[in-house]
Amino acid sequence: MADVIATCDVAIVGGGPGGSTLGALLRKQGRSVCIVERDVFPRFRIGESLLPFSMDTLGATGVLPKIEAGGFMHKHGARFVVDETLEEECFWFRNGLDDGHPMAYQVQRAPFDKLLLDHAVELGVKLYQPLAATGFRVEPDRAVLATTGGNIEAQIVCDVSGRWTFMSSQQKQRRIHPSHRKITVFGHFRNVTRCEQDPGNIIIARFGETKMGWFWLIPFSDGTTSVGVVADSAYFRESGKSPTEFFRQSVASSRSIGPRMKNAEPCGELRSEADFSYTSERHVGDRLIKIGDAGAFIDPVFSSGVFLSVKAADMAAEKIAKAFDTGDLSEKAFADYERMVRRGTKVFWAFIDAFYNKDFLNRMVTSRRRPLLQKSITSLLAGDIYNENNQLISYLTGEGGAYADSEVAELLG
Repeated sequence: MADVIATCDVAIVGGGPGGSTLGALLRKQGRSVCIVERDVFPRFRIGESLLPFSMDTLGATGVLPKIEAGGFMHKHGARFVVDETLEEECFWFRNGLDDGHPMAYQVQRAPFDKLLLDHAVELGVKLYQPLAATGFRVEPDRAVLATTGGNIEAQIVCDVSGRWTFMSSQQKQRRIHPSHRKITVFGHFRNVTRCEQDPGNIIIARFGETKMGWFWLIPFSDGTTSVGVVADSAYFRESGKSPTEFFRQSVASSRSIGPRMKNAEPCGELRSEADFSYTSERHVGDRLIKIGDAGAFIDPVFSSGVFLSVKAADMAAEKIAKAFDTGDLSEKAFADYERMVRRGTKVFWAFIDAFYNKDFLNRMVTSRRRPLLQKSITSLLAGDIYNENNQLISYLTGEGGAYADSEVAELLG
């Protein structure tokens, strides 16, 4: 039998933004927390553009002053471009349905993730790093997390392992999204021309008549810029090119991104990932919770990755507090958490599907003619996905209410 190396209230697999945030929030509750992280920080990650509605949760952990002191680029909006026509619109977060979330940050994930993890440790989280989780089991009075260094006994184990999907992979619950098979190729560059309205804004440029793809440009405060292309896997395969060749050809043929990359110099080799949209059959179990990318990952066009992980950590911390208060740590106790996570993911998926629809994209870039539509889109871009007053959510998800109401016609114009 493996040695027990630690005993705690909650064991967390993964020290990225979701795991660090969850650990910090649980320490604020007075809970004992262990984080197991297999990588040594700092380490490279994408998912570099934060959403304003992450700020409340990060504020609750007490880390926001450190983020601001870290000198990260302020992000006040998002600029969307139709590549073929150069039609565009800039959505300013201050103009959303909720005007209390006017900004976020553009972050290089290596220093950002380390900052969040260090903050959690300062609050009293016990960190095991580098240490790999290898398995888990649930017993009547505890959950046991197995690692390469021994077992950690806890009351609850949370999987925040990101795209590793530690629990879902072992449970064989990971499911690739059937209609969103994509490839992305990306890197960091110097001398990229940034958004003219605000150099801190992200630029998203959509290309192709069908679901072909899009570019991102994310600026950093050190003068470098993250640039990536996302495209259908079939479109990439048909090109017959390597990922690097595909990236260069895509940039060169782009009306909007090509000129911005005219003088660009790469900071290193390009990276690529494929088939990255997936979900899990279940997000919870007895004494078990999956958070963020560990449970689901969706097309990153709206920079939802870190936001959904941080937001899920917030919701999980709330349900964990209630579970300890009531003594009920069963799957049923976390059912509302699962419902809310699936609800938020569904809203973003509906928004993503709309983005790939040429008609809706045209409405986005001409939305200044319809102020309510622009406000509604802006709120979704900011991460305000649980706002029941946003008619666009019910329209996109097709869940009734405003979906069939005459006000939607006014909203969409």
